[in-house]
Amino acid sequence: MGIFDSIKNAFSGGEEKRDTTVGPSQLLREAGLDPSGLEFGFGAGRITVSGTIQDEADRGKILEILNGIESISEVEDHILVEAPAKPAPEPNVAAPVEPETTAEAAAPEAPTASAAPTPKAAVEAARTYTVESGDSLWKIAEELYGDGAKYTHIFEANRDTLDDPDRIFPGQVLKIPDLDD
Repeated sequence: MGIFDSIKNAFSGGEEKRDTTVGPSQLLREAGLDPSGLEFGFGAGRITVSGTIQDEADRGKILEILNGIESISEVEDHILVEAPAKPAPEPNVAAPVEPETTAEAAAPEAPTASAAPTPKAAVEAARTYTVESGDSLWKIAEELYGDGAKYTHIFEANRDTLDDPDRIFPGQVLKIPDLDD
């Protein structure tokens, strides 16, 4: 019996037949949770979940959803909750130095090459995102849109390079669509 038969057997049975193409990752996404850091193992009537997540409350929700799957009698929990990252210390900014003479104060400054980009240039730069280690579409959508559930917009905009929303790799350049809502 292969892994797909195990999944099919784990999700079949009962009066209401669940679509066997819906796995635990999809169930978690539908509940508004990011499954990208999790791995699942299947056995007769049991599911094993392992990986790392950011929040203890999400761990509880994940276990509740998996325990609610019909024909799953046991959920083995191997989830690690990552400690929140400490914020980086703010850099020390030196106070500006006053010019010594009034002639120096009156001289206009030459524009520098490192000047901040114009608003239009900033908008154009925001249309792509280079995937970093540890990223998921959910995390990217949460960062860029403020809502991880909007990862589907990024996935749909990148269908030409992505086959699976859970399979992105560091170094990939993703198109980031503007949201119409």
